[in-house]
Amino acid sequence: MELIYRVKKPETIKRFMTENNIPTSILQKDEKNYKIFVNNEIKSRKDTVRKGDKIHFLLEEEGLNKNVKPEEYDLEIVYEDDYLLVINKPENMLMTVSKSHPLHTLANYIVGYYQKTNVNNLIHYVNRIDRESSGLVVVAKHRFVKFLLSEKVDNQIKFSYKAIVEGLLDAKDFEISLPIKKKDKSFIREVVEEGGEDCTTKYHVEKEFKNYSLLDLSVIGKVPHQIRVHLAFFNKPIVGDKLYNKVEHKVPLMLFCYKTNFVHPITEETVDIKLDLPKIFLDFIKTAK
Repeated sequence: MELIYRVKKPETIKRFMTENNIPTSILQKDEKNYKIFVNNEIKSRKDTVRKGDKIHFLLEEEGLNKNVKPEEYDLEIVYEDDYLLVINKPENMLMTVSKSHPLHTLANYIVGYYQKTNVNNLIHYVNRIDRESSGLVVVAKHRFVKFLLSEKVDNQIKFSYKAIVEGLLDAKDFEISLPIKKKDKSFIREVVEEGGEDCTTKYHVEKEFKNYSLLDLSVIGKVPHQIRVHLAFFNKPIVGDKLYNKVEHKVPLMLFCYKTNFVHPITEETVDIKLDLPKIFLDFIKTAK
């Protein structure tokens, strides 16, 4: 992988690397020099750059995930460049492999795609969504790119969700700030008064139909099942939620990550991705009784 920057001011390459959080440990190196190019000429960290120069850093390849068997799958890729991959994950698909699920996960399909497109790096998920839910998953193609997204522009990468819940809500715009903790000897989570992880879920009622509500949501915090637990706590569980909803529906979990917005860590351009509501949501709204 190659990092490409446009220089904004005169300075040494060493200082440029410091200001842009580029460690030498991630760079390719020949016998003597790191592979750094300015306007296509090899340079050392002691050399200087001028405003407008184009500087290239060659990154060491990480290799593919050795414990993930590549599989072919028609991924729905909604954005891709040299540094990032954004996928619309279908419902009921695990994101990572395990002993009980070594195949047919998103990780298997990404490794298969990486092999086909000559990407020789590990999978670095920037966000994760539940197996049962669907929507946008952002993947960094190198650990350094993930670091920049996770640390350098912390709190600037945003995700928004759509959900259909049971019932009508009195408050049409509301913020739920309640800690969540995993139940003992279970993967199910619950709201607790003490000892949980702090997190906030904001929602806006976008549409009401029959005895259901379509919500637009955003979150602060990265607690697993956060949206599902917060809504169920107020007796407004998500339709199709087999863990937190006692009402059975013949539909998958109606939770969809439909939007993300962030500043690209390399190009510094704004990336704004928004997906339409899935057909299964539209069909449920149309046929709900």
